[in-house]
Amino acid sequence: MKLDLEYFTAERGENLAVVYLTRSHDLAIERLKTNYDYGLDLFVTILRDNLPTGRVFGVQVKAYDGSFQETQIEDHLQRSQSEKNYLKELPFPVCILLFTMDDDRGYCHWLNYLTESRINLHSPKQPQWRSLEQLPIEQLIAEVDAWYDERIHTAA
Repeated sequence: MKLDLEYFTAERGENLAVVYLTRSHDLAIERLKTNYDYGLDLFVTILRDNLPTGRVFGVQVKAYDGSFQETQIEDHLQRSQSEKNYLKELPFPVCILLFTMDDDRGYCHWLNYLTESRINLHSPKQPQWRSLEQLPIEQLIAEVDAWYDERIHTAA
């Protein structure tokens, strides 16, 4: 029974993430299936005029049966060395979207946001967690665009 509840909760969290991301018609979302808990759940491509831009980001989705309390959530999201190594190898930003099953509220923060040729496991420009009610999808897209713009300017 517990496995069924965990599967249902994870599936519902992923569906809520897709609902949030599809509020923008400027995103193409691909669901990924991995055999480990720390892999990407969604691969997102930013579109302009319905064409892919090459600007992508990854999304991990987490869902918890309960309400959001940052200290409890952080305890559950401790990253193993394997996960840290995995995130360091990814050449694009990765965010986590976390949903609570008590109220379907969503929260976001960057797991991997590269700046100035170094990897930060949290974006220094943003607080740890932001409510999706206060984070329009356009803002998330703008943050990814800003990361790519910075990358282009530092490479030139």
